[in-house]
Amino acid sequence: MSKRFLVSIVVLFFHLVGFSQSQNLLVNIGGKIFHNPKSETNRIVGTPYTQSKFAYAEIENIPEKHFLRYNAYSDNFEFITFKNDTLEMIKTDDVNNIKFTNPYKKYSYLNYISNAKGRTKGFLVELHSKGGFILYKKESITFYAGKKARNTQETDLPACYSKVSESYYFKTKTGNVIPFPESKKELTKLYPDKKDAIAAFLKENKIHFDELEDRFKIVDFLAQ
Repeated sequence: MSKRFLVSIVVLFFHLVGFSQSQNLLVNIGGKIFHNPKSETNRIVGTPYTQSKFAYAEIENIPEKHFLRYNAYSDNFEFITFKNDTLEMIKTDDVNNIKFTNPYKKYSYLNYISNAKGRTKGFLVELHSKGGFILYKKESITFYAGKKARNTQETDLPACYSKVSESYYFKTKTGNVIPFPESKKELTKLYPDKKDAIAAFLKENKIHFDELEDRFKIVDFLAQ
């Protein structure tokens, strides 16, 4: 084999490798070229996770700690094995609480009433509790399918996940988990016998229902 031919083969090999990396292609030893299905054009924008990194968590009724992360699109937890395999946790009533320690965050698997879905079950984040009342937050992410351009004047829209949206619920003394009231009218409707006390409390404390700290105050008021 001539040196010129050998050099040509080497140059061609590196050219293919460089081309494959820039075009998301894979080259095997035999010289065959395979397309990587996870190309830039097909990649989903955004993430289904509230936190992409896995973190240590305590799982109720399981003595060992595990690396977990919450998938807000599927409303479930994923964990990573010692072999670096990512698996999805099986939802069960035996696991009602999952606690991350750094930073602290507690998820509870509960039956609750949603304005959109009615009676359903899923993971809620516990935020504040007092006197049998508990304030929860629901983290949600929506998936939007991609859309191909209909003509040259339009551009393709990639598939994407939305940003995290939050809705609030609270557990009453009866044990029901219901949507947290978003106005004076809704709060009074829940507790009509406390109408005057509610009006005085909201006015005195200048309560805003969209402020998290004020939601804490409402829970403390109801617990009295």
